[in-house]
Amino acid sequence: MLDDRRRARIVAAVTDRDVTAGVSELMQRLCLFAVDEMALSGCALVLMGGSNAVSVLASAGPHARTVTTLQMELGEGPCLQAYTSRIPVLLPDLAAENANRWPAFAAAALAAGVHAEFSLPLSIGRSGIGTLDLCRDRPGMLTDDHLTDALVAADIARDAVLSQQYAPGDAGLAGLLATAGTDRIVIHQATGMIAAQLNETVPNALARLRAAAFGSGRSMYDIAQDVVERRVRFDD
Repeated sequence: MLDDRRRARIVAAVTDRDVTAGVSELMQRLCLFAVDEMALSGCALVLMGGSNAVSVLASAGPHARTVTTLQMELGEGPCLQAYTSRIPVLLPDLAAENANRWPAFAAAALAAGVHAEFSLPLSIGRSGIGTLDLCRDRPGMLTDDHLTDALVAADIARDAVLSQQYAPGDAGLAGLLATAGTDRIVIHQATGMIAAQLNETVPNALARLRAAAFGSGRSMYDIAQDVVERRVRFDD
């Protein structure tokens, strides 16, 4: 599949055959990759647990943290919209009329030299864990290739954040990031179902799934498939 090949290319560029890097380091490389490959002036991986619980896991480019800080201080902006709606928000020109829904942010961003902003949600099921925020110091839409790369990068970022239980040096993180598309979809669907069953956070649900796979000697995909097909529940 085309997206799997694109994902493999981005993961290879980010991991660079280095299995010792932890999540923060890999995500820093992902942000640098985005800035270099997509002609951006900023890229930030923003984690959220609500509009008042925000942290920046990684960033690159001169405008990355500026844009995030403005949105959190003003309480408005495409990042917050993408997080709550779980739909990408693409603003190729912050001076255009469609940016007026966030007048304070648009004016402040333009004053800071940011002219375009693209916020991509990090979602799993009905839950959101943050956004991948891209910005430019000039107006203009991302090309189709760059937008597709950005969406795949957001998926990689989501998977990495959900896998933070891996210790640095564990080759399993790079392996999970490179997992084939169908396997990832099943694992994410099962993780969301386990989170709902246990009233747990998504990262904790993923940890429970991983522990069940380790304890049974089966793969995470096999256990996830059982959960999705309702042969196994975690609240029994």
